[in-house]
Amino acid sequence: MIQLDSTVKPADEILLKLQEYQDSINGKGTFEKRAEAAKKDFSARNKTSNAAFQAVKKSLTAMCSGARRCCYCEDSVGDEVEHIYPKSLYPEFCFNWDNYLYACGNCNGPKNDKFAVFKHDSGFFTEVNPPKGQAAQQPPAGKPVLINPRLEDAMEFCMLDLTGTFEFILRTPQGELQPGTEAYQRAHYTINTVLRLNEREFLREAREHSYGDFKARLGEYVRAKANNAVETKLNKMIAQLRKHQHPTVWKEAQRYHKLRLLGKFDQEFDEYFLAAPEALTW
Repeated sequence: MIQLDSTVKPADEILLKLQEYQDSINGKGTFEKRAEAAKKDFSARNKTSNAAFQAVKKSLTAMCSGARRCCYCEDSVGDEVEHIYPKSLYPEFCFNWDNYLYACGNCNGPKNDKFAVFKHDSGFFTEVNPPKGQAAQQPPAGKPVLINPRLEDAMEFCMLDLTGTFEFILRTPQGELQPGTEAYQRAHYTINTVLRLNEREFLREAREHSYGDFKARLGEYVRAKANNAVETKLNKMIAQLRKHQHPTVWKEAQRYHKLRLLGKFDQEFDEYFLAAPEALTW
């Protein structure tokens, strides 16, 4: 789960239309009324007949890797407009462009209204989603626990084990995240509790396969470059690599090389980066 491109956005007139929709909700009065309006209005606006939302979806697609891969798991097709701040809990963000990303049902379904904050008054980790069957209550003020890929780089909180398991581990190049710290709680809540990125075996296998694909693509580029391939061919190869699904695997391969870790278990891949250092910027 990499940080998404903040430069991608709909045209200004679309953003103004979203603000118009949001203003209608904000004027409903109580939290309960605003939450109900958010649910109804989003369902009504999120239609193929709504030109504004078709433009929104086009921009969300541009943020995705591969053939519109989910921005959370990077594997399945992103076919649901996900509210990072759940609209039932934060109706004030229902039509906020910065609160959207494309997610798959496998991620968006279990995530649903799961959300937690570090309360401003105490700093305590507090889950704010209601128990099943109970109505939502206005959440207390606090810092979100869930890592937000629209604003943050999840890889500052964890590393992907490229040496065999292809699972996310709660550590950074500086060392293990310590249980109880804010960074540990955010990483554990996001990766293990909400998105279950390590729990789903098919995701682990897909990341492992993508590792091999990225290695092969870079090797092909290195050989083409050595054979003086024309620039248009090289640029096409770069573009195809950059749009491949599971971009987190690629970013981690880059990081492992920079940390001089990649060559300890995959010398061939490491040597590809040495032969094409420009790949470290892709």
